Amino acid sequence: MPVISNNESIVPFFGERLSFVKGLDPLGLQNTSDSTFSILLPGLNNVTGRIRYYSFYSWLLDAYSKESGSTKPKDQRQFIRRAEFIVALVSQYIKGDSSSITGSNYANVEVNVKELTQHNLQEGTYKSDGSTRDTYWNYPSGAFGQYYLGSLRDISIVIERENHAGLYVRTSKRSNEYVSGEDLAEAFSNNIKPAKQKLFLSCIQSGSITENQIKQLLPDFNLASLPSESNELELLKQLILQKDFPFRIEEIPRTLRKQTIKHILQYLSTHDNEEFYDRIFVYHCYDVQGKNEGKQDECLMGWYYYQFNEFWQVACTSILNGTLSFLEQKAGPNWMPLTNLVKDITEKIIADFKKQKLIKTGNESVNDILMNISKENTEYSFLDSTEKSKFTSKVANAFLLIFKIYLHNQNELAALKVYAENNDIAKDGEGIGYFLTQFNTHKSRILSKFIYEFIFNNIIYRHQYVAFRKIGGGSLSTQKFIIEDHHIRYIGNFEAGYTSPRIGRLVGFLKDMEILNLDNDLTDAGRSMLKILSSVND
Repeated sequence: MPVISNNESIVPFFGERLSFVKGLDPLGLQNTSDSTFSILLPGLNNVTGRIRYYSFYSWLLDAYSKESGSTKPKDQRQFIRRAEFIVALVSQYIKGDSSSITGSNYANVEVNVKELTQHNLQEGTYKSDGSTRDTYWNYPSGAFGQYYLGSLRDISIVIERENHAGLYVRTSKRSNEYVSGEDLAEAFSNNIKPAKQKLFLSCIQSGSITENQIKQLLPDFNLASLPSESNELELLKQLILQKDFPFRIEEIPRTLRKQTIKHILQYLSTHDNEEFYDRIFVYHCYDVQGKNEGKQDECLMGWYYYQFNEFWQVACTSILNGTLSFLEQKAGPNWMPLTNLVKDITEKIIADFKKQKLIKTGNESVNDILMNISKENTEYSFLDSTEKSKFTSKVANAFLLIFKIYLHNQNELAALKVYAENNDIAKDGEGIGYFLTQFNTHKSRILSKFIYEFIFNNIIYRHQYVAFRKIGGGSLSTQKFIIEDHHIRYIGNFEAGYTSPRIGRLVGFLKDMEILNLDNDLTDAGRSMLKILSSVND
């Protein structure tokens, strides 16, 4: 019997055939996490690797307005791309840590593999047809446009020039209270010898740079290192502690970035930091349920809410993953009745729960299994079991994770809901709303019926809804299965995983600014900063 391959059909279509792509966030549940850490750490993201780029781009845009004056966005993009490529080439001659420098992998090939002694900046930034594929950076406006621009605008050191869409300038001085792009541009310039600035800009203009010229730019254009005891360093410290979105007059001042820094420094000052990583701090906020000395703390509450949603989205995505793995194992590329699939999975989950002695007959309610989950089993142990298991066992463990999330936080759900509403961070499908409405009405239901309907409604149909929404008017689909005439066919799968909370990048910034040392311990400057932050009301 012939088998229909992926993306093939034996009936005509009156439109372009869909192409199936991997896609991200198949249940659309990571949006809540994204919106949450956006209010907690505005002004940086997961790929802004070095804080000195903030002063570098301020200087670069200032130099562009003086050197070029062109109001064509295309010219500015070329200028920025060439500058980023030069910095990447410079990084190859730096001793020590030069990670997180834009385009360094491409530059490494040119310098250390091809052993080129002269570099064509046009060829390194654009192909002959004007595209940017297979260059130092594929995105048309470079790392500046793809990664840094949003953060630079959030923190108000870069703005878009009026009436020139796509053209950017550094912000001008407006108050001694806030750091502007002009402040950072001046500070960066003061740390670069005039002759080296002139050389850097002339190489951009000529479109070429030699090995000798690259070496002449050192160490001034090393963006992996901030000059100690410089005004640039002090301004960057002030920058990350100042009001979020400082030039928005209508804004009710928020200081959650500053609060996050304070709490991280407090955490690092009282814990063994040998194996510290960003999720440990988030877990801490979750474990204390957003409280500091027994009182709700706005910042810790945000990270608590963030991790709550992380457990929720990982658990739900793991149920999808295990369901799809079972479908592939059971039917391969063939069709299978949808109800049979969900029924089979539900029966195996019930059998798994019996084996774990969480239920006896299979006729128990959701309340019954909630009472039988041991207090010794934490979210972390269920998460570990979920990650290590496969097929329906993964689905069973993911359900236990959901149950544990509810048990651990049921007394805090109302407070979490209020926090989300006050900060407008709850997105479609988030867990707090589910637990407060649907789950509370389902706890008395037979466990097998609850599982069956949850897989149908919250996983299978939820994924269809999200995938169709992503298609829009295009022809790329992120669907992991196709449903027709109550039958389902496997297309692909997706591994569950956390989002990144940006804290790792913040810690990197603190190391660049000598607030933390390489072992994540506070330096004298770090202890001084913590003392100041602890003595001021946020």
